[in-house]
Amino acid sequence: MQPRPKWKELARALRIRVGDDCLHPEVQAYLQRASCERVLVACSGGADSVFLLGILWANAELLGVELVVAHYNHRWRGSESDEDARFVEVMAKTLGCTYLTETRPEKEAAFTETTARALRLDFLRRAATEANCDCIALGHQQGDILETQLQRIARGSGSEGLAAPRPIHRFERYPPHVRPLLNMRSGDVRMAVAACGLPWCEDSSNDDLSIPRNALRRKWIPGLVDAVGRDVSTAAARTRQLLEEDADALEQFMRASFSREVLAADRLSRTRLRASPRALSRRALSAWLGNHGLMDSLSAAALDNLLDTVYSAQSESRQSAGEQFIRIRETELSLECDLQKQTSPGLEIASLEAGESLILPTGGILETEFVDVDASLQADLKSGAIDPAEEAYLALEDGVMLQVRGWQPGDRFCPIGAPGMKKLKDWFIDRRIPQQERKCLPVVTSESGEILWVPGFAPANSHKIRAGTKLALRLTYEFRNSL
Repeated sequence: MQPRPKWKELARALRIRVGDDCLHPEVQAYLQRASCERVLVACSGGADSVFLLGILWANAELLGVELVVAHYNHRWRGSESDEDARFVEVMAKTLGCTYLTETRPEKEAAFTETTARALRLDFLRRAATEANCDCIALGHQQGDILETQLQRIARGSGSEGLAAPRPIHRFERYPPHVRPLLNMRSGDVRMAVAACGLPWCEDSSNDDLSIPRNALRRKWIPGLVDAVGRDVSTAAARTRQLLEEDADALEQFMRASFSREVLAADRLSRTRLRASPRALSRRALSAWLGNHGLMDSLSAAALDNLLDTVYSAQSESRQSAGEQFIRIRETELSLECDLQKQTSPGLEIASLEAGESLILPTGGILETEFVDVDASLQADLKSGAIDPAEEAYLALEDGVMLQVRGWQPGDRFCPIGAPGMKKLKDWFIDRRIPQQERKCLPVVTSESGEILWVPGFAPANSHKIRAGTKLALRLTYEFRNSL
């Protein structure tokens, strides 16, 4: 049996070899901000992610961050995938990092690159939110830029899509994604980890040329390099940067014409869309649909058709979008859906004083009590050990009165770890919570109507337990079959 790697020594050696300037400058500045305290590092066990975890750990004190390591086992390669998970766990724990992992359930089919990536990303975002991480660090390097661009060109993409992967990608619904290694060449990454003696896991599926990204990396990109006789990866990185500048400028112009409130409303002015350049109207329409959770329901062709209709002479039209319809009238666009006009029939409004319990008509039991916030509880909250589906802690004063009701259209919520407020309906869509289950979930609010907690989500950020908090309201929820 080979001795376990001395990960701390190896990580320090890596820092000495590559220096402090290997990190993308935008990402380094972001990580050094006072508001960035906790970083979720996605680690597959491959060379790129081992380099990422090693260099971030070696620079953690300089950056002023605490690292949480996350690994998703998609079980794509059987026992080989399990070995990768054990490898990452040992590395993370040897470095003294909190380690979070999840294994693909049997019912989830992950045997396509797209599905596997979606499952992994969903896990990383949930883990980051539940572990109170301020961002997710990913191991993309310069070579990934050209591969991404070629795949997106093949599908058809605009400046926003071709500006990916960005060094820092901000989302309204999720913690930001940061890519510290985006300026580094793939060969330089592998050379550094090999020279410093850091082991990594080789993914045997990378040899499968039926996977588009592998075929691009192994066959088509080398052919392109031979054909043009130049460093295409560096050129692609510059192209990405230029497109990011263009995309950001278009976004800024669009936001100047269409405010956040306008794009969050249930109706959107067709007149204003028609008066704007098509590039801005496309962005505004996409943002409006995204705010209502409908972008995933529309293909690129469907969005093109919708935009064509907006600019056409047609005065009335209706287009399907998932469970809703987009009604296009002469001067405006609106959403039509019976579900939007329904409140949850399973739960009526009930009052609950802190310290009391409530048996819900759906069969659930909601209990409350005040508890002292000690070091043990603080540690559990910080590490993400609290299951938000069953338990929440809120910084509230004794004697507070709560209300419990069902979900209502228009509800907005900002749980801990979220970058801002968004519709509860969008949270449900993101978590793939079925319609019937949404009707059974209790929504706990203050007397003023502010949403404090919904089981399955972290509690409200406005009542987060902080370092100086002494007293907390503990909420527990248990769902049972209807009584």
